[in-house]
Amino acid sequence: MPNIVTLAEAKLFIRVLDDDEDTTIETMIAAATDAVCDVAQAWDGTGEPPARLKLAILSRVAIMFDTRNSLEPGIGEDRLLLPLRTVEL
Repeated sequence: MPNIVTLAEAKLFIRVLDDDEDTTIETMIAAATDAVCDVAQAWDGTGEPPARLKLAILSRVAIMFDTRNSLEPGIGEDRLLLPLRTVEL
């Protein structure tokens, strides 16, 4: 899966100015990307990622950063991702 959100974008979103937690934030980006892409299977990873996909990843990173003891998805995240979900019957 290509990089959907960069470290710089995530740090800007969560308002982190220093580099002390870069490794942790990069891990959060990777985990959030995996979790979001598990739901949003309709995007094949080519071309520009949908804005809703980027926002879902950034939101999940922000929640992980702010509440490091919780892995719950963001409020409203499902509304961003469900249009990109593939349902197999």
